[in-house]
Amino acid sequence: MGSSLITPDVGMIFWTVVTFALLALLLGRFAWKPLLQVLEEREKTIRESLEAAQKARAEADQTLRKNQEALAAARKETAALIEQGKREAEALRLEIVAQARKESQDLIEQGKKQVQYEQKRAIEQLRSQVADLAIQAAERLIVRSLDDARQRELVDEYVKSLPTTGPGETHR
Repeated sequence: MGSSLITPDVGMIFWTVVTFALLALLLGRFAWKPLLQVLEEREKTIRESLEAAQKARAEADQTLRKNQEALAAARKETAALIEQGKREAEALRLEIVAQARKESQDLIEQGKKQVQYEQKRAIEQLRSQVADLAIQAAERLIVRSLDDARQRELVDEYVKSLPTTGPGETHR
């Protein structure tokens, strides 16, 4: 009894081999082929997913690069606009300062002209008043010192000393 378990029986080996072969054939036909097919499809899906992921990563990198280039260009353009704005502001400031100086010069010149005009007017008024006063004083002196005949003689001399101009001629 104890030795029959250890000694191989030919019939048992035969049926074990036949059962194993039949089981391997059934598993190969119905289990291994579908299982291998599922594994191949899974492998294909994973490969396609990896390729799609690599392609998406490459596109994302390209998009990122384009965005960085666009951002750099926008920063450069912004810096250029700011610089241009500074230049224009400085030019405008200089223009405003120049215009203010010109206006102040114009005001000073106008003030000088006004002062000169007022001064001339005051001098003319003063001359007129002095002349009037001189005439009044001379009149009083003449009235006291000249008689009627002497006054006529002075008027005649004055009239004769006036230049004679004809009609249409002007006095020079």
